Amino acid sequence: QAAREAIEAGVDSIEHGSFMKAETVTMMKKRGTFLTPTLMASEWIMGKLDNYPPALQAKAKAATAARSEMFRNAVKMGVKISFGTDAAVYPHGQNAKEFKLMVDLGMTPIDALKSATANDAELLGIAQKVGTLEKGKLADVIAMPGDPTSDITASEHVSFVMKEGKIVRQGQPAAQKVTESTPSPDVAAPVD
Repeated sequence: QAAREAIEAGVDSIEHGSFMKAETVTMMKKRGTFLTPTLMASEWIMGKLDNYPPALQAKAKAATAARSEMFRNAVKMGVKISFGTDAAVYPHGQNAKEFKLMVDLGMTPIDALKSATANDAELLGIAQKVGTLEKGKLADVIAMPGDPTSDITASEHVSFVMKEGKIVRQGQPAAQKVTESTPSPDVAAPVD
């Protein structure tokens, strides 16, 4: 009900949306409302269920099951999907795993990639500057070995990051165990 009311009120996006019914998803499609599913957040919680009390475990299981069906429906209906992270739920540096979850639930690899590029730029109102590689836009690029349009897990292996046409990170960061209390090595010093 809350998502339905928010959509009727004109929000730009719904985050999670796990329990949305098909009619609400249809309303999103008609109104152009984005869905930001943040699938990796619930996946991370599911992997750590023993850390939660029984009532929360039951809710997490129900939400994950419902979100899978809802997401498949949204993809089939052509709802605009944006890429979200729920950054504090799981350690930094694992964001690309969201792509695989999207693909596993019916999205094409290219549409999953667009969720984090063109779609996010549109949702944030900055599509005139970023989101696609076009003349006049900032040259923000993440390069990876392999072809993520045929194997989406290639997106988990970054070769370099370019911001505004300058490489700011080269190669993979040094291997380090990342935990909730240890920052990711993915935050590297700029490349000269």
